[in-house]
Amino acid sequence: MILLCSNGLSSYELLQEAKKAMGGAGRAALVVTADPEYKEKNYHVERCCQEFAYLGLETDIFDLDAQPAGQLLQYGVVELIGGNPYYLLDSIRRHNAGDALRRIAGEGLLIGWSAAAMVLGPDLGLVDQYSPEMNRVGLTDLRALGLAQVRVLPHYSRFCTRFEDFEGRCRAYEQRHGCKVIRLNDGEGVMLEPEPRMVRLPMGVNVAGVAFHNPLIAASGTFGFGREYGQLYPLSLLGGVSCKGITIKERPGNPPPRVTEAPGGMLNAVGLQNPGVDHFIREDLPWLSKQGTRIIANVAGNAPEDYCQTVEKLNGTCVDMVELNISCPNVKQGGVQFGTTAQGVEGITKEVRKHCQKPLMVKLSPNVTDISEMALAAEAAGADAVSLINTLTGMRIDIRTHRPIIRNNTGGFSGPALLPIALRMVWQTAQKVKIPIVGLGGVSTWQDAVEMLLAGATALQIGTVLFTDPYAPQKILEGLTRFMEEQGVQSLSQLTGGVRPW
Repeated sequence: MILLCSNGLSSYELLQEAKKAMGGAGRAALVVTADPEYKEKNYHVERCCQEFAYLGLETDIFDLDAQPAGQLLQYGVVELIGGNPYYLLDSIRRHNAGDALRRIAGEGLLIGWSAAAMVLGPDLGLVDQYSPEMNRVGLTDLRALGLAQVRVLPHYSRFCTRFEDFEGRCRAYEQRHGCKVIRLNDGEGVMLEPEPRMVRLPMGVNVAGVAFHNPLIAASGTFGFGREYGQLYPLSLLGGVSCKGITIKERPGNPPPRVTEAPGGMLNAVGLQNPGVDHFIREDLPWLSKQGTRIIANVAGNAPEDYCQTVEKLNGTCVDMVELNISCPNVKQGGVQFGTTAQGVEGITKEVRKHCQKPLMVKLSPNVTDISEMALAAEAAGADAVSLINTLTGMRIDIRTHRPIIRNNTGGFSGPALLPIALRMVWQTAQKVKIPIVGLGGVSTWQDAVEMLLAGATALQIGTVLFTDPYAPQKILEGLTRFMEEQGVQSLSQLTGGVRPW
């Protein structure tokens, strides 16, 4: 069986397809021969190995330039990594690897992505139209292996922004050669069994022009920068990660104790402890950018210039979106939070919008009279989306010492108990604004996720549940998949705003 894809098994859907097709294989070979510079230095290798580990497979790195192609027959699953399609095709020919790959496709699972997805197809004519400079090996015979009779174009959405009139040129190619090209975005694929079957992203959503494989985003402050959770499962399972709140300079956070349990949730007053934006860009973002998920930078500050300087530093990075945390004290206004008045929301959003070149999402506080008015203010000031709700202010008291359990006296309350309040606020806000809403607050199960979407959210964030069940994202995705099948829902976005009030 052959699976062609765009960027490895970088979505929940592709992982499930591979799991069904791999049989009882215990080991997989990851072929890294598509470029001399790639090999084991290819930053995709770590992610691909992690994806196989998630499927229960041990992985061996395999190089056709150094190992006999016949050894591939020892593996039930073989994945050909991306790189330079000309080099990969030339290497396969030089090492007579075509027959081995053909046998694997007939007996096990052969995965080809990016460059390899083209090499397994009929020819390299399509890539030769766009990137002939990659033909550094001087191939004149562009016929590929022909194991797959479909022509795929990987990384389609990325190429659309890279080349002028990319779609028009692709259509012209189809007309000229009398063929059909399958456009594949990252996370999508084609399963050949033996007829081609598309693997699309029915849970995919779009927030302010940013495409997410699914609506699940790890909420800021609950996921760090993803390294710890990345040891448990591929972060590509998630639609995105909203990183721990970052500020212009490093912050130590509040003194402990600063976290405590509460009925139906938890209280925290961590105080935005973080290493600062420069450290984030230098040390954390390079790793996170290789994980196959969308990156949202949560930005905080104590004055407008703090926010503006931070987002300016993020403009030139691979961050997909900025989330503005306005539940911060404005020191220039005596410590009043930016997000507690419509005037404050509009002012800080408008100022940051002047400096932010990324899609801008404003995270709204529920500690206000009418959160929908805050959302309208953010929209009027240029926000591309809003996320709500942030934590409610709460308190716990030690009955023996008579002191608040949290050193800060009060903290932000989050967890399952917040869900009814968050649903009401998302629903009210959806009646007012035209920009997308990312809903959060108490989402712990797939049923909660469906409720949040029906209330009006386009996507959603999960946070506190990750502390009690780090595998909650996987369980929510499984539940959403079953729900869509049972209800005949073709696209999860169809649920957004689908509640029918009495």
